[in-house]
Amino acid sequence: MLNIGFIGCGGIARHHATRLAQVGGARIVACADASSAAAKSFAADFGHKGAEVFTDHRQMLRLDAVDAVWVCTPTFLHAAAVIDAARAGKHVFCEKPMAMKGGDAKRMVAACDKAGVRLTIGFVRRFCPQWGKMKQIVQAGTLGAPVIWRFAAGGRPANPWFRDEHKGGGPLLDGAIHNYDFALQMLGPAASVQASSTQFDKTSVGSDTASVIITFASGAQHTLIWTWGMAPGAPAASLNDLIGPKGSLQFGMTAGTAPKGFDAKTRGAFTFKGQGGKERVFPYKLRDMFLDQAKHVVARFDKGEQPLVTGADGLAGLDLGLAVLKAGITRRTITL
Repeated sequence: MLNIGFIGCGGIARHHATRLAQVGGARIVACADASSAAAKSFAADFGHKGAEVFTDHRQMLRLDAVDAVWVCTPTFLHAAAVIDAARAGKHVFCEKPMAMKGGDAKRMVAACDKAGVRLTIGFVRRFCPQWGKMKQIVQAGTLGAPVIWRFAAGGRPANPWFRDEHKGGGPLLDGAIHNYDFALQMLGPAASVQASSTQFDKTSVGSDTASVIITFASGAQHTLIWTWGMAPGAPAASLNDLIGPKGSLQFGMTAGTAPKGFDAKTRGAFTFKGQGGKERVFPYKLRDMFLDQAKHVVARFDKGEQPLVTGADGLAGLDLGLAVLKAGITRRTITL
């Protein structure tokens, strides 16, 4: 049984706790949040009987009963919580992005290494069957080479700290960090970054909108256009596909005819469209990536083993994200 403490009891903490409740080998025995009301509510909803509540995570970390912690605070608070947890001898799951500064992320890794505890980062897309299938298709050469992964999105997070360059980093750090991590896994090392950023909403702190081109050593590219500065509720067109010399790969079952036995309730699909209208559907089973992540991390922590995502992975994704932000401000190509 892995006894878990939560640092931060907001929305993403509740999302993880809902999944952990479905994992037989885990229970939440304590939680900490600067808001006493948030901590008490979280404990009432997800805590094991007698779960303790704190407003100072350092007090919670003194509990011998806590084996591991889930750090679910805003990004700019990650480093202190992770380092404190490591020094207390607790394994650490830290939400993404790992930190706001590369130096902080390195200190987090060093603290966990020194204490002999395991550190993993919440790159949940590593457990996503959709993105896993995408990687498989691309690396099989279905699209040819080079590949361009195109992405565009809009929206506006409820909490303003997401749009603060000092606290969350905006969409091209907090949101796109998943893209960076997965692109590094799928396309290999990044070679350079180009970007142009701007501000749509005067209540944002720093840029809330940007266009990005990441070029990889393989010649592949990832392009992103993302804003969190549009008026609340305003619609924005979205795009998520991949193109290459042999054709395009679309998210979804967009072929003229579905494969025999295809059930959209239990399966998703990618559709490849190539020369002469050629179509090929790549189905995959639908799964809850957050639940699979929870099961994996709990099992590894319970054995004292390293989960799939490492601190080095967190650093690599963060380095790429920070390069994107720098390129957006300077409008210069950043060589990696």
